[in-house]
Amino acid sequence: MDDKLKRYNKKNHLLKIFLVILLFWLILSGIFSMPLIILGLASTVFVLYIVNRMDLVDHEVSLHNFNAIALISYFFWLIKEIIISNLKVCICILTPGNTTKPETMSIKSSQKSELAHTIYANSITLTPGTVTIDIKDNILVVHTLDKKFKDSLESGEMDKKLYKTEILIEDKENKID
Repeated sequence: MDDKLKRYNKKNHLLKIFLVILLFWLILSGIFSMPLIILGLASTVFVLYIVNRMDLVDHEVSLHNFNAIALISYFFWLIKEIIISNLKVCICILTPGNTTKPETMSIKSSQKSELAHTIYANSITLTPGTVTIDIKDNILVVHTLDKKFKDSLESGEMDKKLYKTEILIEDKENKID
């Protein structure tokens, strides 16, 4: 990787992780008394220390390769899709005489990073009616509950939306020049 492209700064990344974990902890606790906030700070520092000692933080798993606004937009789109799929599964199950036709299919992922492949596979699994069984290179093996779920995946909408969140190396090179 070119020195110009090496914008990854571990200390800045650890600080961002610290803030995200602390914010997440505060939201989940819902209690904002000083002793609990101090406990949250201590817990967050401890988790960050362990993650750093285990060397789990690197440029590969950081979100530096993603457009933050596009990723947040994708997240809200995914929540909508999860709700719609829940309704489709309910209709499939509750409709009298309706028989499901489960299928296994292979789909190609256009994502470039391993993290993006993982996000894509998990997005498929989070959406009711589909489960990612295996990932090999950029091919995902997915089990679908019925043809309508298969058709939804074959349309490639989720793949395209997630692809748009990635900041590709070529894009970084163009921005630097």
